[in-house]
Amino acid sequence: MISLPDRDRRRRRGPARLVSVVSVLGLTVLAGCSSSLLGTTSSTGRASPTSSSGAPSTTVPVNGEVAVAFPVVACVDPNNSGSPIKSRTGWSPTILAAPVPTSLAGKVAFYTDGVHTVLGPTGWTCALVTPGAGNPSPGAPTTTSTTVGTVSTVPTTGPTSGQSGAIGAQGATTLAVYPPNDPLPPTSGPPAPGTEGIFATYASTGSDAGVDLVCPFFTIPSWQSEQTGCSTTKPAGESTNVLTPDVIQVGDPPGLVGSMAASGGQVAVFGVVLFPQIPSAISYGSPIAVATESCSLTGAALCPTILSDFDVREFPVPGAG
Repeated sequence: MISLPDRDRRRRRGPARLVSVVSVLGLTVLAGCSSSLLGTTSSTGRASPTSSSGAPSTTVPVNGEVAVAFPVVACVDPNNSGSPIKSRTGWSPTILAAPVPTSLAGKVAFYTDGVHTVLGPTGWTCALVTPGAGNPSPGAPTTTSTTVGTVSTVPTTGPTSGQSGAIGAQGATTLAVYPPNDPLPPTSGPPAPGTEGIFATYASTGSDAGVDLVCPFFTIPSWQSEQTGCSTTKPAGESTNVLTPDVIQVGDPPGLVGSMAASGGQVAVFGVVLFPQIPSAISYGSPIAVATESCSLTGAALCPTILSDFDVREFPVPGAG
């Protein structure tokens, strides 16, 4: 039996309502993207290619037919000579079971810093994003590295809030999963428009970074948005879809520097924003754990599954932030 980390156990102690919301949420996201969260498995495990971590990806069924095991790769810390991040809790799994389609075995893997876990393409690199200059000023030419070569773009004026406004800021933690051959790894500040990768940011509305994450999409006290200087208006052309009162799906079309990290390049960027709606805490501006993930891939077929797993795995339980 594959045991769950203490963090996941704690998350599952939340109210029954949250469990129900998350269960429906995972199916809703994928249904909206013409995909299925549930994979069909046989009773015999099937080995697939070995990941960059050396751990084989398998399709060992769990509970009969709804989950398979995928390899787990440790994220690295750029400030520590690129060494793997050591879990503070001692949790260091090599595989995780998840309701990911078996057709993706060998194509996706989990990446973790021992606290947060994200799904991404197999063989990529995961790193903690550190504070840095990040994006140049809006309108300035940007050189972007992609899997198809180096592209020079001139982004339009974009928002100062949203995920890009929070990445690298005090009070936020961001994990970036990106191609291992990227000559300009997005490990310092927000990624440049068009950067290929998966970017997951975690914060609390008790910090400016957390308010930046949610203020374009959710109602918060005016004094709180004014105090942080975040914009409560989403960029023109950015699409949003309310999946539940707590979760909003976001889409930034090609060329639009929107709220999602890496938006503004030649491909669309998709993302989700998670903000548990606790009326009393929101009214008083009390800290609430929030999270955002963006998916910027030249081939976006994996994005629905990646974002759906994030919704279910990282739904911020009230009081956990």
